[in-house]
Amino acid sequence: MILTFTPNPCVDKTVFIDRLEPGAKIRSSKYTCIPGGKGTNVSRAVKALGHESEAMVIVGGPTGRHVVDMIERQDGLPCIPLWVEGMTRTITTVLEEPAHRQTAFFEPGPRVSKAEIEQIVATFEEAAPRARVVTFNGTVPDPALRSLYARLIRIAWDAEVVPILDTYGAELASGLSAHPYMVKPNQTEAEGLLGFPLDTPGARRRAIDFFHERGVTLVVLSLGKDGALISRDGERLLATPPAIEEVNAVGSGDALVAAFAIGIEEDWPLEEMARMGVAAGAANAMSWDIGHLSRALVERIAAEVRIVRA
Repeated sequence: MILTFTPNPCVDKTVFIDRLEPGAKIRSSKYTCIPGGKGTNVSRAVKALGHESEAMVIVGGPTGRHVVDMIERQDGLPCIPLWVEGMTRTITTVLEEPAHRQTAFFEPGPRVSKAEIEQIVATFEEAAPRARVVTFNGTVPDPALRSLYARLIRIAWDAEVVPILDTYGAELASGLSAHPYMVKPNQTEAEGLLGFPLDTPGARRRAIDFFHERGVTLVVLSLGKDGALISRDGERLLATPPAIEEVNAVGSGDALVAAFAIGIEEDWPLEEMARMGVAAGAANAMSWDIGHLSRALVERIAAEVRIVRA
């Protein structure tokens, strides 16, 4: 089983309209609503690729209950809710269909007390041994949680569960202290941590070395449409996807993480992980619905992924 941990999930609503007019009352004939958050996206993609996943989420209030209900009923996934007093956020995206232009409104997440943090840790410690791989996804809703990933990664290692860290900023810096097995920053996130642009092959190699020097075994540097740089045990690959018709790239990095988590679980060779990970990201971008991809489509794209030694 692949366990995902999402500290700041959301009710993720998209409203479809013709044109956004500030100050006007605008009616929509269509909207979608899914359980949002990077880890829930990973769990959804893991299931779509034919593997088992459980989604652990920090949730609170009626919106938190809505998130749990959608994970369990809509996505058909086991959910482990970590209840707090604060309210789970809602993210509302307005999509102007003719222009395919998105405007997103992000609410703040809940505050979390010290007692709630200890309960979160205890619940994770109980659930972790059921998993083979655990992914830690996204940023935290409260600065009091910024050291949480490091704490949970250490618990995962003690339980012989392989930890993957996919976050940025202070959470990434803190989480590295616990030496996760894999990290997956995108180029902007890595630049923010390292403080220099990754605009040359040499700079990207320096970035990968930075993570390896901090105890990370598998580094996946996401380059968006250009694929990803993947490095493990002295083997470095550049994986580039074929051209696709992009519909919605949101969640493509999470689909990539899902495929790598499966690859770690099944002990795939690095090249197979690279192909399937980049293909999963591309397949996700071909549909509006996040994480609703098929194994058959991913395998077809994977056959067209270009791999070169980097």
